Amino acid sequence: MEEKESSKDRLIGKIRINTKSEEQILSKSFEENILCCCFDYDLTVSEFKSFNDLKKKVISSYDNQNPEHEKILQELFNKTKELLNNDNISETTQITTKENTDENNNENEKIWRKIGFQTGEPRNDFRAGGIFSLEFMIYFMKNYEKDFLNILNEEYFTFALTCIRISYLVRTYLFLLTNEEIRINLKYQKGILATRKQLKYFCYFLFDDDNLLFNICSECLISIFQKFTDKKNTGKKEANYLIIEPIIQNSIQCLKDSLNNASLSENFITHLKQSFRLNFLNSLQ
Repeated sequence: MEEKESSKDRLIGKIRINTKSEEQILSKSFEENILCCCFDYDLTVSEFKSFNDLKKKVISSYDNQNPEHEKILQELFNKTKELLNNDNISETTQITTKENTDENNNENEKIWRKIGFQTGEPRNDFRAGGIFSLEFMIYFMKNYEKDFLNILNEEYFTFALTCIRISYLVRTYLFLLTNEEIRINLKYQKGILATRKQLKYFCYFLFDDDNLLFNICSECLISIFQKFTDKKNTGKKEANYLIIEPIIQNSIQCLKDSLNNASLSENFITHLKQSFRLNFLNSLQ
């Protein structure tokens, strides 16, 4: 009987995991351009599987017919209401559904706009970020509560829309997209894309940290908000697209530089925080 592949087996070519129904094989162009063994660190089977498991989770669109998705959206609403301690909002308020279109509309919209959605119907804003962008907001609220409240207290900074934009660009950079989206991005070089080395480092760090993607997006958001408030204090009054988008793009470039200069022996989030701090200081010069 053949021995099972150990977690330390190195990746060579395509890896088939368990049964045919569980194959996690990326497009040929992606393998050839990104995950081929042209870098001094070759991915293990387990690291490759961790990447594909994450990819499968984060490419899902928001589905308002999915009870689990609606439950997460309700959690965002309830947690925000709790943190704001808004006594004007009824404790029994529920988010608007197709069956409940008018009853709590005004109360809902007050909360949704405070969070940073464009209207009182947040589901319309999830097109690019998918369900992951919503899960990212929940994660940030729970694990970076002080930063979240600081952001909510800034009138011109749209938390929700910025989270959606960050989550999409980070996923694009790390090829956490559908195979068709990957093919298009490789063909037309859309956005900032990870090199072999950067993506392999991400897979390496991901294997030891299930929340790595959440924490990367969180540190990006904190850095963006810090730069935004600095611009605001120097005369910028509105967080419109022309102001915030260059800051967001800069944060992705900083993430790229951080992965490029990372060491496999260090904690990546600590390294990323230091990179963002240095990037911010340089922007003040």
